[in-house]
Amino acid sequence: MLSAVGSRAEDVDQSGSLPGRILGLYEQLRAQGSPAPSPVVNALFTELVTACVHTDAVDVASVLSQPRIAEVRPDLIRLCAEGEALLEDLWARRILAATDARAEAARFPYLGNYHGLARLELHALAGAGHRRGPGRGVCFVGGGPLPLSAMLLARALGARITVVDRDAQAVDLSRRLVVRLAPARQIDVVLSDAASAPDMARATAGCDVVVVAALVGLTSAEKRAVLRATSAGVEPGTYVVIRSADGLRSLLYPTVDVRDVRDAGLVPEVVLHPLGEVVNSVIVARRRS
Repeated sequence: MLSAVGSRAEDVDQSGSLPGRILGLYEQLRAQGSPAPSPVVNALFTELVTACVHTDAVDVASVLSQPRIAEVRPDLIRLCAEGEALLEDLWARRILAATDARAEAARFPYLGNYHGLARLELHALAGAGHRRGPGRGVCFVGGGPLPLSAMLLARALGARITVVDRDAQAVDLSRRLVVRLAPARQIDVVLSDAASAPDMARATAGCDVVVVAALVGLTSAEKRAVLRATSAGVEPGTYVVIRSADGLRSLLYPTVDVRDVRDAGLVPEVVLHPLGEVVNSVIVARRRS
């Protein structure tokens, strides 16, 4: 999860236009050769998130309509996704190697952002009418190697959580972390494909909430496939929480079109676009009966 936290990139020119600043950061990230965590890469991502989140007096539509911005957006999202995956992989291994895994996890620099997004999702669910039911579970799709969001939801909801990811290495790391950090038997981690309706049906069995992470599907076509598989796999009445992005934040994460949510057979009930430090938007929908 990207966040505007950390040091600043000293060589980024702050005097130019916002599109120029974003494009300059993009080019500098590409020039690094890899978005793996390093002091320079971390600072560049911090600058990029700051540029995209703090847009109070910015004509967002004008920035997004810039031809070069539109051209690089898919690759910029890919860079951000790869950088986030590498960051989580690094911290997953760091936590596993620590003598005190819980203390090391508490040092993760973006933990506050995870807490903030989880609070928004819980409030959005409550606003859509969700009430915790005994014996019901939650499925978190796209947990990655560092399933902090799933752990926070497990703690807040007091529910059994099934974490889904299609990457075998991420699943292995996640399973090992769960043993170190989560209450016994509260979280299961499974290798499944979110674009497969049979896989989703197995993973979501007995769940009344499904959370689809922001980086599950980086293109519109991939997002639609995931939404269709989720809708086909879950039970009628299931709440589906979909992480998205709005405005300039859509340069960091893929945007989910509400029309695609409807076309998948889900009924949108809440759309929440945060204006503070939390980057992701939240859509709450329900599976039609």
